[in-house]
Amino acid sequence: GYKSLKTHRKYLDNFAKNETIVPLDGVGGTFTLVKARVHRSGVGFPTWLFQHQVETEGFAKLAKANGYGVFGLPYYYVRHVV
Repeated sequence: GYKSLKTHRKYLDNFAKNETIVPLDGVGGTFTLVKARVHRSGVGFPTWLFQHQVETEGFAKLAKANGYGVFGLPYYYVRHVV
């Protein structure tokens, strides 16, 4: 993002490390843990627009619309090795 553009978004890094889960509006595709029953119920990563979102962002919206929760783990780090 741009530092001059104030979006008032909260990022997982902004949360205290002792919180176990944080409710989310969307997810990224780098590392996503999904319970098998969510996929078995038909929730996937839509390639079509769903509530003005596609792919990973659309997945979160689709999961919520089907009664599932979407959460982040601020204490869980994923390291990218290049």
